[in-house]
Amino acid sequence: MNKIYKEPPNNDINKINIDKNLVEIAGLHSYKHLISKSKFEVNGTEYLVLHTHYNDPTGLDALTVRNEVTKEISIAYVGTDAAAENGRQDLLTDVQLLSDLTLPQLEAAEEYLNKINERFKDQGGVSSVTGNSLGGPLANYAVRNRPDIKSVTLNPALFPKGVMDPDKSYDNITNYFTNYDVLTGTLIALDLDSRIPGKRYDISTGIPQTGEGFNILKNNHTGYIEDGKYEIGQPGTPGHGYIYDEADAHIMTSIWTGEPLYSGHSDRIDINRDNLNLLAEALAGDVLTRLTQAQEYLTHSEEIAQHEGDRYAERLNRLQMVFEDSFENLIGNPLFIGITTTSHRLTSEIDHLISLVNMAENASRSLNGVLNSPPVELVEHLFNRSISVESIFGQARSQLLEFKGEIASLTGFLQNILHKEIPELFSGGRETFEDLLVNDMLEHYKIIDYNTAKLNSNIAEFQSQVAKLGENFGERDASLSASISSGASVQHTVAMPKKNEYVLEASDHMLIGMKMKEVILEGSFESFKGASHGLLLPLLGSLTGLAFAIENTLEIISAQIKGAMNIALSGTVPGKIISIFSDFDDKIRSYVSSALEPIDELAATIEGLRDGLTRLTIGFPALLESFKPYINAAIFDSTGYANIHLYNVSAIAIHKEMELLFDDIVYQLSHQKGKSIEALCEISKRLKNNMIQLRQQVDRVTL
Repeated sequence: MNKIYKEPPNNDINKINIDKNLVEIAGLHSYKHLISKSKFEVNGTEYLVLHTHYNDPTGLDALTVRNEVTKEISIAYVGTDAAAENGRQDLLTDVQLLSDLTLPQLEAAEEYLNKINERFKDQGGVSSVTGNSLGGPLANYAVRNRPDIKSVTLNPALFPKGVMDPDKSYDNITNYFTNYDVLTGTLIALDLDSRIPGKRYDISTGIPQTGEGFNILKNNHTGYIEDGKYEIGQPGTPGHGYIYDEADAHIMTSIWTGEPLYSGHSDRIDINRDNLNLLAEALAGDVLTRLTQAQEYLTHSEEIAQHEGDRYAERLNRLQMVFEDSFENLIGNPLFIGITTTSHRLTSEIDHLISLVNMAENASRSLNGVLNSPPVELVEHLFNRSISVESIFGQARSQLLEFKGEIASLTGFLQNILHKEIPELFSGGRETFEDLLVNDMLEHYKIIDYNTAKLNSNIAEFQSQVAKLGENFGERDASLSASISSGASVQHTVAMPKKNEYVLEASDHMLIGMKMKEVILEGSFESFKGASHGLLLPLLGSLTGLAFAIENTLEIISAQIKGAMNIALSGTVPGKIISIFSDFDDKIRSYVSSALEPIDELAATIEGLRDGLTRLTIGFPALLESFKPYINAAIFDSTGYANIHLYNVSAIAIHKEMELLFDDIVYQLSHQKGKSIEALCEISKRLKNNMIQLRQQVDRVTL
């Protein structure tokens, strides 16, 4: 496993700082079903498995290990393992922890501690226990009456009701809660965490819930992930990288004493050569490693933001295509396909409809020629009635031309939507074409980059100053020793560290943080919706009204043509006489058919167009609402946005941990004798303040 965290190469620290090792054993190694006499490594320290206890009828699984550097013996209680031989007992115990029952597995955990403590008493007995999940209450229960034995747990389950003594502080028990663990989060929400004895320290590790589902929940609970890292993105894509997720790396302890720094400062130490050297080693080692990791996370975030900027045209084009497709699909009439372009099919179709009017009109003229023949004039004379169908065709043609003009207006409206309103969606409703969120993020990241480089220089100089002061202290001690031996006066002076200014650049970008995306979305959408409704609905009303008018005109034309035929072929005596001596009936029916066929086709087409316009009128508000998620994704890709969040929360976690560490450094350097130490203290204060400023800037680009 490639761990990014390594203990300083100092055995004294390794001996003191056991919390990190116990957390890793509980969350990682205890689940590996290790066998007796096997060895494994934790933070550069070798551990030997002295004894294992598996397949207990109560479901208890535990192992005893020895730190081969300190020779301290620890017991690790295995957490819930449903796949184990008696794993069902684990699940039963998990449920029963909510009750006030006396649980066999808890009793078995205490019995195992007593057994191992007796067995290895010649080696000092058991000094500590640990456990994750169900292993937490097992470990805590076993030492609840043993203040001489330390318990360190990770995301522990609770005690059964009534087990905790309200008058005891359980100072020997330390529980680490990770911020994305569902179990401890639920316990806190239900106010049940009060049934977990001892101290509680919150550490920032884990991955916010994503589409990974159960695996992420499990890893967040155990504090560890396969290979120690979580992959973000795909190889070769912008922002691809890894988040290193190991709970022990996020436990902040004193550089000098190994004490956890969550409940206050570490015990006071003397600032001497050795302790200055320890500080210099830590600054060049773990501090640099951790801050370099945070910087790598931020670099990946910036790559994602830059990639979004580079694909602005693609995001815009996709949004335009989605709107076009949604608009055309809602109408549901193939004649509207391509309506957003000036050369769309509907324009030529209307020209075809006008040609149908012309065809019907020509057929009607031929019909009039027959109707005005001498036999019919005889009929007109008899009935005193004139038959003509030509006058109304001009009205139909005029209405179709007006409809064509309104369709052109609709196309103009859509082009305005596509090429003005949709680009403005990226600028929060402003009348400007600007990729506002991405541009602001990139400008902010430039400042973060600059400040990160300046902070790194600040730390490097501080480390050098600490190391040199340590050397000076050593030289002073040597000079003092020599002067005592020779009787000569001490000539050595300690150099004063320079208080160079490292002022970070302020940023006026991302002032409302990542809420900016929501603000842009809401502002853009409301503006877009208002403009769309305000312009489209009157157009749709006009087009629908025209369609109805054209249909009415066509019905009148059809009725007049059919009426003419009915009069001519009414079955009157003169008509019957005429039909006997001519093909009058056949001519009438032929011309009527020629006139009605184009009218019927035209009427069917107009009806289809009107139905589509009606669907669009009714469904357009819903279309806009369904379009909103696409706007959200176009402003900034949802996956990239989430990945920036993952990277940045991990970077912020490291920054907060370093702030905690430097707070202790400032504390230890304060109230010390000597102007050189006072100067170092002042430098460390400024450094800590710069860390806080940088972390706050990163927080602006984090959800």
